[in-house]
Amino acid sequence: MKAPQPADEPARLAALEDAQVLDTSPEEDFDDIARLAAEICGTPTALVSLVDRDRQWFKAKVGTDVTETRRDLSFCSYTVLGYEVMEVPDAAVDPRYADNPLVTTADNPIRFYAGAPVVLDGSHSVGTVCVVDRVPRRLTDRQRRALRSLARHASVLLELRRYARHAGEIADRLRRLDRMKDSFLANVSHEFRTPLSTIRGYLEMLLEGDIDAETTHRFLSVMERNSDRLLRLIDEVLLVARVSDEGVQLDLAELDLAELAHQVATSCRPLAEHREVKLSVRSGSPVPARGDVKRLAQAVNHLVVNAIKFTGPGGEITVDSAADPEPELIITDTGTGIPAEDLPHVFDRFYRSAAADVMAVQGPGLGLAIVKSIIEAHHGSVHLDSEPGVGTTVRLTLPRV
Repeated sequence: MKAPQPADEPARLAALEDAQVLDTSPEEDFDDIARLAAEICGTPTALVSLVDRDRQWFKAKVGTDVTETRRDLSFCSYTVLGYEVMEVPDAAVDPRYADNPLVTTADNPIRFYAGAPVVLDGSHSVGTVCVVDRVPRRLTDRQRRALRSLARHASVLLELRRYARHAGEIADRLRRLDRMKDSFLANVSHEFRTPLSTIRGYLEMLLEGDIDAETTHRFLSVMERNSDRLLRLIDEVLLVARVSDEGVQLDLAELDLAELAHQVATSCRPLAEHREVKLSVRSGSPVPARGDVKRLAQAVNHLVVNAIKFTGPGGEITVDSAADPEPELIITDTGTGIPAEDLPHVFDRFYRSAAADVMAVQGPGLGLAIVKSIIEAHHGSVHLDSEPGVGTTVRLTLPRV
């Protein structure tokens, strides 16, 4: 039986479209929600789903390779009619689903379903956090509360996504008016709120109690990861503030750019391997230079991590060095590339390209601005060339020793 449309269907679809989350890449925070829903509810399948006009699309999933299903077959199309957890103990005897092909003809028919609505703007149910099993069953009260909490957490993440994009649009206008202070507030505040909201959401579930040790450890790991993210962001913001007030302070010494490239690549390789990206260093002979090892390593690390974020699985990143005519590092990737209209702005503070939002790359847009400040403080230069669909090359050049 096909579900009726929600009374607020046009506004609900508008809120979902405004979130700009449909057909985006996987994100760890949403993946964690699906994994925790499956673990807490003890089901083989869990989803963070979004109910679009004609389909149900899965932002995160556990226990299935399917990425979407037709809305007229969707269990969640009933859940988004309200704001409470909907539970179907046995779909085979429920008149809404008894003739549903997912129940009657599937190889592994759905027998149990429970979903909590994901609500935007406090009133529009745009999707669900749901769990599915192949045998009839019921959730416990604790499991229902946890499912509701996870759905609220997903709602917060979607709201922050919209806030981030709107803040970026505001920042573009403020930059043209050179209102750096307001631009900072508009773009950076959501980066603080996202990990804080994540930490707060898991604390809420921990304080409810009755959570096993393994799930508690997973909660704490997520909280630790988001705490580290906050510390990195604070460090970047403080550095930008110092640059604005007094410039980059350098501790100059003789160094080898080739060795520095190897050290940065070694530290970044686990991230590259996790994203299935090949990271190689072609630096052979020493490249003598004079500079602040810590600051230069920070700049090169920003560039390599940035390349990893924008390079898909199977891609490649290389780091080359040269001593003539001047000490130079070249970071090349086979990633998404940057459109020509974005190139003049990539080193601006707080600038985020459209690709960063599409690929859900985190950050307030400070990385390349920090790189430029560090290299210019060394009286060097940084140049970026890029082509969409081909990749990007960044050259860091320092004065000869």
